[in-house]
Amino acid sequence: MYLWKAWHDSRSRVMLYILAALSVGVLFGLNVMTWANWHAYWETFYPARRLPPVFNYDFYMVITFWMLDWVVLHYGQIVALLTGLSLGASSVGREYGAGTMNFVLTRPGPRRNFVLTDWTVGLTGMVIILSGLAFPLLPFLRAVHAKGPGNILAGLPALWVLGAAVYGLSHFTTLVAGSAPKGLTLSAATILTYGFLPTALHEWWHTDALLRAVEWTLRGVMYDAWPLSPFDWGATVFWLAVAVGFLGASLAWIRFREV
Repeated sequence: MYLWKAWHDSRSRVMLYILAALSVGVLFGLNVMTWANWHAYWETFYPARRLPPVFNYDFYMVITFWMLDWVVLHYGQIVALLTGLSLGASSVGREYGAGTMNFVLTRPGPRRNFVLTDWTVGLTGMVIILSGLAFPLLPFLRAVHAKGPGNILAGLPALWVLGAAVYGLSHFTTLVAGSAPKGLTLSAATILTYGFLPTALHEWWHTDALLRAVEWTLRGVMYDAWPLSPFDWGATVFWLAVAVGFLGASLAWIRFREV
């Protein structure tokens, strides 16, 4: 019953994000076709691939990595952050906003089902949304005979676990703060601190230990890790552990929360 309610309350937001992700993927796919036609045009002036130095590369390999960099790694990180923050805060925040949190917690059945259901709906939507960036590109890449289009999909697992960690953070802070706006603010402040504090310490006190640690955690979504390390197990497992940690924290909080 609560599973249906959770989906009903979040479906408009999830569907909007899915359509936006699919639109971005299709637009970049059309851009691929434009680049391919542009490259073919220049080849008509320089037969046998005797292109000027600026064009002297394996275009059909490079175009795949451009798409990997911009769509999956660059835009994918932004989508993972925004979607994780939004879905995490709205999932439990809607109960606080409607004043039904105490009613939900006093219903028969384990309280953990409340958290697990939110996570099931939220992470399912997260996976579909992030996948919507990558899958629309494949037909366009295959149409222009790009090399290694499957590498686009290899970038998704790192984005999924990163999005799950952000979702877990937003869900937990909202659960503790008792308000979606407050939870969203706390989550955003945490992410900004995680991103800027190591750089500040490096610039002000010339210590780079924390900076190197943060860079390691982001190896799975950094372009220079490709194509030599298309699936960075260490960083991926780290974010998976963070997501599981936030899930455990939410379960512990909901279990001992007073009504």
